[in-house]
Formats: sequence, structure tokens, C-alpha cells
Amino acid sequence: MVSVSNDETAKEAGTFAKELKTTFPVVHDPKEAVFKKMGVSAAPTNILVDRSGKVVYSVEGEDIKNLQAAVSKAMAGK
Repeated sequence: MVSVSNDETAKEAGTFAKELKTTFPVVHDPKEAVFKKMGVSAAPTNILVDRSGKVVYSVEGEDIKNLQAAVSKAMAGK
């Protein structure tokens, strides 16, 4: 799991990560290179990429229940 932040400064991205008590890295991408490459137009957007690099789930907004289900399915290799 990696979070990509398009906040104006790395400090803002880090502050948000600390508030959420994340246990995964947060990458600062102010020029939105990752957003553009992945076709992201809104934040938050959750994209799940499997071990082979294939996007297996994508949703705009906070849909934690379905995201968790998609992660479990991907981890099980389904």
C-alpha cells in the first residue's frame, strides 16, 4: 500500500498521514505525475494494483468496505 499526495507541500502530506496514523508510505507528488499516469481526476481515489501490475479495483471517494474486500480478494489471488 502506498499513498500518493498532491498536496502543495510535502509537509502537508506528512501532517495528513500523521493525523490518519498511516502505517504505509506517503509519496508527495505535487506535479501529479502519478495521478496523470493512472487517470486520476479526483481525490481521494483508491486504485488497487495486483502483483502482476494489473489494476483490479478503482473507485473515487472513500469506499473502505469495498476497498477492503478488493484487497482481500487480491491477496487471496482471486
